[in-house]
Amino acid sequence: MTVLLEFNARPVPPSEVARSFIPPERHFAALLTRNHTLILGPRSSGKTTLLKMLTVRALRNWAHAKAETYARQIGFNAVFIPADVAWGKQIEALEHGSENANRKEAAFVLHTLRALIHAMREAVDLARAGAPPHLQHLAVSLSASQEEGVVRLITGRLKIRPVINSLLGVENALESLLDEINSGESDQAFTVETLPSKVSIIVSAFNGMAGNDDRRWALLFDEMEIAPTRIKSFLLSSIRSFDERIIIKLALAPFMEDAGFERTPTSPQPLHDYQTIQLTYPNKEDANQFSSELFLSTFLRLGYEVSSLSSVFALPPGGTGFGRRGTTKRRDLPPEFLSLAQKDESFRAYMSERGLTSQKYKFVEVNVAQDIRKVLPIVIARDYYIRRFERNHTSFHRSRKSHVLYAGYPSIVDVTEGNPRAILTLVTPLVQHLNRSLKGGVPRKISSALQSQAISRIELLLTSLLQVIPLDFGGFEPGKGLLDFVDQIGRAFENRLIRQPFRTDYVGTFVLDENVNRTIVSAVGKALNAGAIIHVPYPESGPDILLRGLVGQRFRLSYSLAPRYRLLLTLGDRLSLSKLLFEERGVSVKDDQTSLFEDIEEQ
Repeated sequence: MTVLLEFNARPVPPSEVARSFIPPERHFAALLTRNHTLILGPRSSGKTTLLKMLTVRALRNWAHAKAETYARQIGFNAVFIPADVAWGKQIEALEHGSENANRKEAAFVLHTLRALIHAMREAVDLARAGAPPHLQHLAVSLSASQEEGVVRLITGRLKIRPVINSLLGVENALESLLDEINSGESDQAFTVETLPSKVSIIVSAFNGMAGNDDRRWALLFDEMEIAPTRIKSFLLSSIRSFDERIIIKLALAPFMEDAGFERTPTSPQPLHDYQTIQLTYPNKEDANQFSSELFLSTFLRLGYEVSSLSSVFALPPGGTGFGRRGTTKRRDLPPEFLSLAQKDESFRAYMSERGLTSQKYKFVEVNVAQDIRKVLPIVIARDYYIRRFERNHTSFHRSRKSHVLYAGYPSIVDVTEGNPRAILTLVTPLVQHLNRSLKGGVPRKISSALQSQAISRIELLLTSLLQVIPLDFGGFEPGKGLLDFVDQIGRAFENRLIRQPFRTDYVGTFVLDENVNRTIVSAVGKALNAGAIIHVPYPESGPDILLRGLVGQRFRLSYSLAPRYRLLLTLGDRLSLSKLLFEERGVSVKDDQTSLFEDIEEQ
């Protein structure tokens, strides 16, 4: 059986997106509300899919068990406004001329108005086709004469002349205006500041003729990080400029150098004026339910009904791995402790210090929790990778290319970070193995070796992207782009875990401190947008804190990169980024250090 799945939702029609959509329940439920919303997430995190799933075309074709329940909760008609290839090329074509700022804005405004008219057409078509009960509140009954009335009300205000007096005619007329952008004829009438009033004109005409003045319309702006700066800044700062019938939902990258929220009493405030949805998961447990369901759904779409992920993914040989272990009370030492003690003199010192080799050691809960369970993941990693550690020198037992330690459930789910594209990248090739391993109609378990290869593909998905993102400063390996910067952070964490003497405290996160310069902040932001770095918010921080600046925030590397650097699948403790990178480069940290590369440049 051969099934090809789409890895990118951008070119996929909403009706097709709906056929395989698995809702991340917490995020999707929040998106259904009438609140203005910011959706923050790196590439391929599902922003486009979530927005498309609010549209009528998607909801009509969604067959999920909870589809009708979710649809009934939607209190607005959705207007999806893509940052598609055509829109991007049109804006790009205007980059190199003079006096083009207004024409860029006109292109944006006209695309938005065209999308609004198209959504209105869909609402009318839904009513004419006979809306199912759970979608009747999104359907609009409009006679032909009423539709002509809408057209007459808006054409003069928009200064367009549709060939036919219908919503389709208006949509076509707006497309004609888009074709005239390069001539400059439409500049002044469609500046970004006019967008709220023009949207209100159209909504008032349509709602009024339909006999429902209070119908809400949600403008869903996708991939707004690629929009011109003035447009981004306007939408972020002017959410309250739209009337109460208009809801704004913006999909953005988490880091933007050219736009953000100001901290002023008059600027939009989180929880008061808008809500924020972050499509990353600081803790792996947060993503497990959604990821597991998406894994199972992907297997099913490819022709295999899997009862449980633990039944299809084999554990590493001997059962050694990072999978969550049972809580049974121990009465002896784990085998990894005994194995590591034979080859790691620093760990033998730890064993001796805690009295773990003594017959008098008491395996009571408080001792086991502190001396054994707390350090077990560290011990597993060191035992797996180290051949010998003595005199502060590490010799390795296994290549970096061996990712078997991360095989088995739930580790193989954790390394995908709940990222839909990563899950597709991992699962799809494994189905070929299932095709070949069918025995009596039941597929065998996927071996840890095959899982290791699949995990390598996820790593490559991310590292190949990082390599083509340029760095804005020197001091790193040419040709590797942003990957070398991320590698420096990963290797620093690896040094502490594997290459240096055994420690009981694992460091897996960093704080972007004030001792780094703006180029480093920018590099962290770009890695954040790529999904290589994950934000770990403080409990007291606001949901949109990243749009107000990265300095002072806590981050970790994506678990998709954990096998590359031999790291644990857990947060651990934190270090400042300046200290972490200086330690990796062998440069001491001074209290008065103000530039990350100050000492390096002097050497």
